[in-house]
Amino acid sequence: AALAGLIWSLGNVSSILTVALLGEGVGYSIVQSQLLVAGLWGVFWYKEIRGMRAIASWFTFAVITVAGIVMLSREHVPVPAEAP
Repeated sequence: AALAGLIWSLGNVSSILTVALLGEGVGYSIVQSQLLVAGLWGVFWYKEIRGMRAIASWFTFAVITVAGIVMLSREHVPVPAEAP
């Protein structure tokens, strides 16, 4: 149980840093893409989604999600550092 808590805490800190460094639009998109990883586990390991039509639908929406993440990442404009 302690290892699971440690892994969860590491993921939580990483998501906070991602949003802080990349901004809300890109950061939240990347953080929420963890649903794709969880979905892949559900499809291939746990067999939670059955039937070719359901699996094809899942992959279709996964591709749309990835396309949205890519489009948002292209809109990211880094903030220039202030001169001392």
